[in-house]
Amino acid sequence: MNALSKLCLLSALSLPVFAQDPPQPPAPKEKEKAEAPKVLQLGQRVNGDTTLFDLDGKPQKAHDLLGTITVVNFYSIQCPIQRDWDRRLADIQKEFESKGVTFLHIDSNVTEIGEEPPKVEGDAKPYAKVREHLKAQDLPFRVLADHGNKVADLFDAKTTPHIYVFGKNGKLVYKGLVDDDQKDRNAEGRNNYLRDVLGKLLADEKVEPFATKEQGCTIKRVGKGQGRGRGKDQGD
Repeated sequence: MNALSKLCLLSALSLPVFAQDPPQPPAPKEKEKAEAPKVLQLGQRVNGDTTLFDLDGKPQKAHDLLGTITVVNFYSIQCPIQRDWDRRLADIQKEFESKGVTFLHIDSNVTEIGEEPPKVEGDAKPYAKVREHLKAQDLPFRVLADHGNKVADLFDAKTTPHIYVFGKNGKLVYKGLVDDDQKDRNAEGRNNYLRDVLGKLLADEKVEPFATKEQGCTIKRVGKGQGRGRGKDQGD
């Protein structure tokens, strides 16, 4: 066997070895392995098992709201921008609750409800400051406590107020502002987003999911180092 034949034979024998040992890609980093947290999108439903408790400890489960038009507002007793909309929001609630719409106000601010549910002794009622504020302002809001801002994170709620509207089928059809007139200076010319969406849903008109830019005080989340100041709060 000449030199050229030996070289061809050695090359042929070596091919399977390389074919069986292809280069391996680098192992993914731990951060890349972890799935991104799920955030509620327009047109989606909330997980039916999602449950919060109101100031009296009564549970509100998302599944129980199916079949009902529902308004969720991320709420604060300390935010001056929320207060600018409080009376109009209360009027809208009074008008549409009588037509079967459910209104829920979620407090996710660690500065207002604490990191964990408060321990109560005897006949004392928890969340005294929230109760006092609602009573003093004569507001009909049912407030749910979102300790650890889990629901705020799920909704990607950023401010107080931040409105979310769900149709009878449980799907999110609108999120954003109550209206575009924070200081109530243009009653005749403002866009009444919340009122208009509710009117259409009650009339069984199709509402294409949409959003407006939220405006309010930043939700004070656990571990974010945000105090009671307005920080990045936005308003007129």
